Amino acid sequence: MEYNVWEEPIYVNPAQLALMLNPCKTKYALMSRASGKSFITGYEIDENVRLMPRGITTIAQATIGQALTKTLPSAFKMMEFLGYKRYDPKTQTGDYVVCRRPPEGWYQPYEHIMSTDYLISFSNGHGLYLLSQATNSRGPNADYNITDEALTIDKEQFDQEVAPTNRGNEHIFGRQSAHPLLKHHGNTFLSSMAYTPEQRWLLDPAAYYEEERDIRLFDVWNRIVGLQMQLIEAHINKEPKLFKDIWNEMQRLRRTITPFVSKDGVLFLLGSIFDNIANVGMNYIINQYKVMDKFSFMVEILNYIVDKIDHCYYNITDRHRYYNATNDSFIRDFAEDTDFNWKQLADTDSRMDADCDPNKPLEITPDWGSSASFLEVGQPGHFDWVTKRLYPDRIVDNNINEFFVKRDETDDTEINTLMDMFCHYYRHHGRKVVEFYRDRYGDARRANSKKSYNQLAIERLQKNGWTVIQHVHRGIEPPQHDKYLLWSYILAETDTRFPIKRFNGNKCKYTLLSMNNTRVRQSTDGRFEKDKRSERNASIPAEEATHFGDCVDKRIWTKYGDLLTKRSTFVSARY
Repeated sequence: MEYNVWEEPIYVNPAQLALMLNPCKTKYALMSRASGKSFITGYEIDENVRLMPRGITTIAQATIGQALTKTLPSAFKMMEFLGYKRYDPKTQTGDYVVCRRPPEGWYQPYEHIMSTDYLISFSNGHGLYLLSQATNSRGPNADYNITDEALTIDKEQFDQEVAPTNRGNEHIFGRQSAHPLLKHHGNTFLSSMAYTPEQRWLLDPAAYYEEERDIRLFDVWNRIVGLQMQLIEAHINKEPKLFKDIWNEMQRLRRTITPFVSKDGVLFLLGSIFDNIANVGMNYIINQYKVMDKFSFMVEILNYIVDKIDHCYYNITDRHRYYNATNDSFIRDFAEDTDFNWKQLADTDSRMDADCDPNKPLEITPDWGSSASFLEVGQPGHFDWVTKRLYPDRIVDNNINEFFVKRDETDDTEINTLMDMFCHYYRHHGRKVVEFYRDRYGDARRANSKKSYNQLAIERLQKNGWTVIQHVHRGIEPPQHDKYLLWSYILAETDTRFPIKRFNGNKCKYTLLSMNNTRVRQSTDGRFEKDKRSERNASIPAEEATHFGDCVDKRIWTKYGDLLTKRSTFVSARY
């Protein structure tokens, strides 16, 4: 070993290794939660710092808050493992400063930067510039771009504003230089799985697998996901021989879709939590399997590729979703106050949500499921987060958050846990009042308790200092046909009697998965209803994505059903 050389073993998973071993200009990595996306972001930043001293890498995201609270904390955690240290002005040692003027004597980027408000400076002159589609999406001329959670960006806006800035220093790092870098002026797009039609642009680059090598990537991948579900069941049922056989078949199929770079210099790869099993462990996977409904688990954890559901019960389109609702002003002030402490920035709460008014009550609806419990959070207002318009005379009903937790069949701790999750996230909410829309099934007494689920949940809220105002819809469940018609009127937005419905795409991902994958059918008498026939078919997962949709249904029907039926369905309830 050479003197003054620091060595540290770094272990990478198969998806990360594939990206590292396939040099190219443009990369698309669609990877599930806990599969190692943060490592890739940190790796790309580190590589750019080393290969392009005095260059510029842009981090383009929907909002600055998203970058500061999600992308950068985990990326710099990985980079600090590599040895990067934040600059300490007392000891005058360190490798980078965040949104501050760099120390005297440090190199500066070739591209002159007028303000360091959005710049992370490294000691060799490389700059990491934060771009936000909500505010400053036009940055300096850059040498590379990284976009994390790419499914949240407006791709058309990205192409018009961010892509043209990726053009700097051609004579230093690019084709006009003595030693051109292959990745110069490239992009890395990182994301969880696309789940709406507007996000399909993230999947389109994979077409070269079939065009160049006749590999039907998505078909094989979803077959692997199906095997992974069987593998989990084999583990739960303690069937080691079956587990081994399924594992071997998974590996065989995985080898048939080994990532490669296209003729045009594009790398597309898919990754799931099983790529990272050495780090997270099988117990974590099993726990998530038990906590989540199967369809959401398949999409979010195993990276299942979602086909469009025909004849959907809810006609939700891109005009009903928004992604830019982070309170960037608060986050920036909070970051300044904590000296950009990555750990504190990663611990988010409701103050960071611009669509949450701390001076108004919150509306919540539980769904007490057989294996897990769910909670949706709404708050009506008059501002449309999609169009950025104010409607003084019309209600905009926003779904702003969601929570879920596994049910413990032996006691009521899952209820307390779910309510505590809500109370912790909204601990800084100014007006601690909730409009509680009861799940009627939750009114039933438990065999081992004198109190119902709803009673226990309300008591837990009150214990945490919340005032609870209860509401309940008529009947055990809202009528399917009338509810379908109500949603049709609301989502069409043509009748001003009905509210404008909006969903926070970042916070309510499982709600959108649930609603976008609920089919509609007609009964023998011609009335519309949710198609739940597939609940008896273990090979079809979409039926289990109804829980969050059911939550939203109950609140919407209770609040607005009377507009359709011409009778009151809003009943205040007291115990």
